[in-house]
Amino acid sequence: MSLPTIVSFWHGPLSWLERLCAASFLRHRHALEVYAYEPLAGLPAGVTLRDAGEILPREAMVFYKDRGTPAVFSDRFRLELMRAGRGVWADLDVYCLKPIADPPPYLFGYERDGSVNNAVLRIPAGAPLLADLLAVFEPGGKRLIEPHLPPLRRLEVAARRLLGFSVAPHQMQFGATGPFPLTYHIRRHGLERFVQPREVFYPLAYEDVPKLMQPGSRLEDAVTERTLAVHVWRSQLTNRGRAGMPAPAPDSALAKLCEIEGIAV
Repeated sequence: MSLPTIVSFWHGPLSWLERLCAASFLRHRHALEVYAYEPLAGLPAGVTLRDAGEILPREAMVFYKDRGTPAVFSDRFRLELMRAGRGVWADLDVYCLKPIADPPPYLFGYERDGSVNNAVLRIPAGAPLLADLLAVFEPGGKRLIEPHLPPLRRLEVAARRLLGFSVAPHQMQFGATGPFPLTYHIRRHGLERFVQPREVFYPLAYEDVPKLMQPGSRLEDAVTERTLAVHVWRSQLTNRGRAGMPAPAPDSALAKLCEIEGIAV
């Protein structure tokens, strides 16, 4: 059984959720490398902290609509890690339930019908799919139409570009650099057969994530035998990053996981 190195990126202070998810990969014997531009206090022992400057210069970092989360930059960073062949990407709000052993060359999963998420990701370094996804971030010479966007957003971006605005990726709709292009280009390249069923990485719907914070909740009610990891969308717990990370209620699913991993809340 071959266990790939898990790679991720983080900017800012770590909460109990990131520490919890990091510890879960270590417990399942994965090597975990977290890339950052600054020291990260509270990383579980065994996690390797890597200089994000090895992959992209700090000056390249952008924030969603210039004031929010660095999620758009994270979408680019994970693709650059794929190009460098560094490992299997996992967001730091992905909790590992079973080892991701002997992964196929392409690894991603449906978050819901018709939408592929990139919270767990592996793409071969030379794949045309990877080249197309990286092209979303190329500066200058932007085409008028971004075909991976939903129709109304596509028209909005086109109209703004006709008026002379550049409309950089981090100024588009949330998801315009992650699930939207990933889903679009997977279909274009005929790679749907590689997409894992929702139960493998996304057994819990986005809107149901807060239930894991409630007393009496059980992760077992959401997962199946095929589930390898659970995306615990951080944005659902922090109002898309506009609030701090709350503590899980005692006897909640997430509190129980913290006990298992030895994470103080």
